[in-house]
Amino acid sequence: MKITATGFEFNDFKAFKRFAVDQELVGSISLEEAIVDNNGNVLIKEKVTLKESMMKKLEEMEGQFLPLFKLSLTDELLKKIKFQISKAVYKRFEDKTNHFLNFIYKESEIPLPNFRGIIFHAFCTKSLTLIFFRILIDHPNFFNHCADLGLLSMGSVIQKKLGIKMVNRYSFLAGLLADLCLVDTDYWKTPLNGKDVAKYIKHSSQAILKLKLHPEIADAINGHPIPDLVMDTGTEDSEIDFDSLSKGVYLTELINTDTQTDTIDEESPHDEGVTERTVEFATEALRVGRYIMENLKSSSEKDQISEKLLVMFTYNVEKGYFKKEVANLVISQFKMFDTVIQRIRIVSEIENKCKFPTSAWAYPKPKAAQILCKNSHYECPLIVAGWDIRVITSQEAFGYIGTNLKEGSYPKCHLEEELKERLHIEPIISTRKHLPEQKDQD
Repeated sequence: MKITATGFEFNDFKAFKRFAVDQELVGSISLEEAIVDNNGNVLIKEKVTLKESMMKKLEEMEGQFLPLFKLSLTDELLKKIKFQISKAVYKRFEDKTNHFLNFIYKESEIPLPNFRGIIFHAFCTKSLTLIFFRILIDHPNFFNHCADLGLLSMGSVIQKKLGIKMVNRYSFLAGLLADLCLVDTDYWKTPLNGKDVAKYIKHSSQAILKLKLHPEIADAINGHPIPDLVMDTGTEDSEIDFDSLSKGVYLTELINTDTQTDTIDEESPHDEGVTERTVEFATEALRVGRYIMENLKSSSEKDQISEKLLVMFTYNVEKGYFKKEVANLVISQFKMFDTVIQRIRIVSEIENKCKFPTSAWAYPKPKAAQILCKNSHYECPLIVAGWDIRVITSQEAFGYIGTNLKEGSYPKCHLEEELKERLHIEPIISTRKHLPEQKDQD
């Protein structure tokens, strides 16, 4: 399939048929030029609605005519394509095996706005519509990745009427387009660290500007990376040549799609009144969506909504990496985890009282019963002398931001007393006279 300034071109009948049938276009499209057989006889006239009987006739005569099919991009055809793209996005949260998305969209306890309409109208230009139509056909798995990030991004802000112009639409588009520059690669398949995301998103934002979409969407994408986000299965400071992404053949074809006059769809809501708050919340929504997506990639708990993910997300919200005004909208949906979420809030709050910030470390997470000094500040007045803890194996870093807890000896912290008091943890009475050895429980 080739997208031209006026429509579509196919030089293979099977590809054309697959396109027409899969996109449910038979009976509603017509060809720009007639199809003639090898003797010059007209088989299908131009401008005539292509019916199922005509498709069958062409199939029977395959090889006896020049396979050149040209379709004009009429308003009706463009609308049908938008519907097909939107339907492919809807499938992502309607599929119950996609647990997280299904829960926040389909199981939400509050009435949500018309998110199907938001998604449909988000494809507001010809170029954007045609680009994602091509991706849907050529790279369906990458399409699903983009759709998921868009839905995760919008899923945080859509849970409450914020009164911010276009915030749902911009959050969806920011997520949908954030990884566009990875279309020629497999990088998106594995967990991505914050530093790596920061290196490549400039190429996606540049593509957005070339597509003449609103620059506020690019601003949200540029502002969303969390450099401290280090995935347990990711590679910190990877040697990937992200600068070469802008030279990808497929990406170049996409952003150079010529649609002549490419104006905002008049049926889509207009963008007048978009403010800095729109960008601020769209940026934060994408940040939340990114965190959830990258952690879901590394999670082995695919058969259920990850309690661990929600717990670690809450932990990092309390650490100040996310705006509570947005993050808590997501957390509040998971009532079944209220007890453990409240527990991790207390853990994080106590850690934040550290006199050497980021050194106090509740251990083991999430069911912490002790607090140690991760950076071994023996000069700190809160250190409990003579009770160092020996960690045998490195603590799993799933869901954390920053470094994980490595094996070694760490001094105990007096903040542990508050932890035990607030979480009603019975003190452990030790009869040992030497330093206790603790085995990592995670």
